[in-house]
Amino acid sequence: MSKAVLVTGAARGIGYAIAETLLRSGYTVALTDIDEPALAQAARALNVAALPADVSKSTQVEALFERVESQLGPLYALINNAGIFTSGPIETFKEDDWDRTFAVDAKAVFLCSQAAARRMIPRRAGRIIVVSSIAGHIVRTNQIAYCAAKAAGIHFARCLAVELAPHQITVNCVCPGMTASDMLRQTAAARGLSIDDYLTMIPAARLAAPEDHAETIAWLLSEQARHVTGQVITVDGAQSLFHPVTRS
Repeated sequence: MSKAVLVTGAARGIGYAIAETLLRSGYTVALTDIDEPALAQAARALNVAALPADVSKSTQVEALFERVESQLGPLYALINNAGIFTSGPIETFKEDDWDRTFAVDAKAVFLCSQAAARRMIPRRAGRIIVVSSIAGHIVRTNQIAYCAAKAAGIHFARCLAVELAPHQITVNCVCPGMTASDMLRQTAAARGLSIDDYLTMIPAARLAAPEDHAETIAWLLSEQARHVTGQVITVDGAQSLFHPVTRS
C-alpha cells in the first residue's frame, strides 16, 4: 500500500502542484480546500479523493482526518499549504481581516498538525510540512497580518520539529518566494505592481513555478530526508537576500 498524504489548500496553485508531484512519486493523495467547486475540479483532474473542509475550524479538521484515514489508511504526511493573503496599512486594517488571516495562515497549521501528530505519535512515523512564505522572514509594507502569520508558521514548524523528533516524526518548513499563481496576481494588484516589476526583485530573473516548491517537498518526504527536521528551506531565486542599492 502506498503512503497516504493530505494536502491542504490543494484546489489550485502550489497545493495542486504538490498533489500532482506526490502522485507521480507514488503516494496516495487526498486534497482538501474550502473552495468546493475548485476542489472537485482538481480532484477529478488528478483522480484523487476530494475532502472539502475549513481547516481553521477544529471540528471540521477532526472530521477531515477521520475521513482521510478511513479512506486512504494511516496518514504518512501532512502538507499544510492552505493560506490567504491580506494587505492594507495598519491605521485602517480591520480586526476581522487580522483574525481571518491568522485563522487560515497560522491557526489552521496548528489544528491540522495537532490532528496529524495525534495519529503519527503512536506509530512513531510521519512527516509534517508547513508551507509558509518569504514574507515570514522579510519585511513588506502594508502586509503586516500576512507577514506576521507566516512568521508564526515558520517558528511553529521549528518548535514542533523539536517536540516530535523523539517520536521519529520530521517537521520542516518551505518558504516560497514570488510564484506564478493566482495569489501572486492578487498581491501584484494590491501593491500596484506588474509581473515585470516583480522580476526586478529576483536575482534569478524568473518567478518560481509551483513545481519548484512541490519538488522540494517531495524530497523532504523521501527516505533521503529522513534525518532532516526543523529546517526552513527558502525557494525564491535569492529574492529574500537581494537588497539592491540605487542612486537617488
